[in-house]
Amino acid sequence: MRLASLLLRAATLAVVALMPACDRKAPYTFGVVLDQDGMRGAQMAMEEINAHGGINGHALKLRYVGGAGSTKARLALETASVLAADPSVLAVIGHTNSSASLAASQVYNAQHVVQIAPTSSAPIYSDAGPYSFRLVGSDLHQGVFVANQVLARTPRPRTAVMFVNDDYGRPLHEIFVRQLQTGGFAPVYDSPYIEGDANTDLTEVVDALTRAHPDLLVWIGRAYDYVRLQPMLKKALPKLVIMATDGFSGGTVAVDTTHLLDGVSHVRLVDTHRKDVGLQRLRARYEREHWSEPSDQAVLSYDAVLVLADAVRNAGAEREAIRDWLSLVGRGHPAVQGLSGPIAFTADGDREPQYFLEEIGKERLDSLRRQRR
Repeated sequence: MRLASLLLRAATLAVVALMPACDRKAPYTFGVVLDQDGMRGAQMAMEEINAHGGINGHALKLRYVGGAGSTKARLALETASVLAADPSVLAVIGHTNSSASLAASQVYNAQHVVQIAPTSSAPIYSDAGPYSFRLVGSDLHQGVFVANQVLARTPRPRTAVMFVNDDYGRPLHEIFVRQLQTGGFAPVYDSPYIEGDANTDLTEVVDALTRAHPDLLVWIGRAYDYVRLQPMLKKALPKLVIMATDGFSGGTVAVDTTHLLDGVSHVRLVDTHRKDVGLQRLRARYEREHWSEPSDQAVLSYDAVLVLADAVRNAGAEREAIRDWLSLVGRGHPAVQGLSGPIAFTADGDREPQYFLEEIGKERLDSLRRQRR
């Protein structure tokens, strides 16, 4: 009788040991397709959520996928297909840029998987589908904002424009130039560039800019291509003022120890100096661990995890329920309080725009360097 009791107990323990895979307290998983900065922000949010008991008692897991910085549609589609096919992935945070987010959105909407793009701002993303959300406004607004910054200068500067020839740069450039023209103003130089193109003749680009005699260069693109051009540009046009769009923010700025980017004013989507306890706690931790201030993508990726966690907490761990709940945030459900401010979605899944113009200065980087020592 004693032996039978022991065998029954052992069998019961074996069943219990096998239960986590199907137990209601099994972890919840979000896919993450971001570059390093965004992944760090998402990781910090996950750690804080789990430190406070998870989501309704479930631990949160993040499934990271590499190649996040690519703008290639094929890679974005492949990544989205892998995540959408995994039933444990409840939603996806990504992708890093507009081109990749737009390509991937086709898969996510077809498979009914919520996608929150932290920083993808291309206007066409508003039409990506009912499962695609983002934490920034459309570049319809940013283009007007940057143009108005130019038009507000007295006297109006001779303005040159360079824009990256992709899904991010082309529409933002078009809106920017149209707003300048509305103000009775036109650029003295206007040219696209191909991102990361090693065959670009930088001397030819600088010569063309020099012939236009600009006072101001508006850079619609990322910082790493500007860094290649900067030494020659600085030598040819030492007094040229640089203004850049939000694509400039990110890792390149954070690791610019040679100060090539000093003095550039660029659009920020997050006011990282805002007096908010949670934001300043994240900023302090980020600077301590990664020797740089958090980029827009880091903060917005953190917020994306918070928003999805709230959706699961309130609506349950079903893909359809998550989408339905998010679609009413700010329009039926209260706005979610993120580190970047209140988060509410329009009917298109967009967020109301907010922009801050910030100048890059060596004092900030030197301060961080001293902290690291």
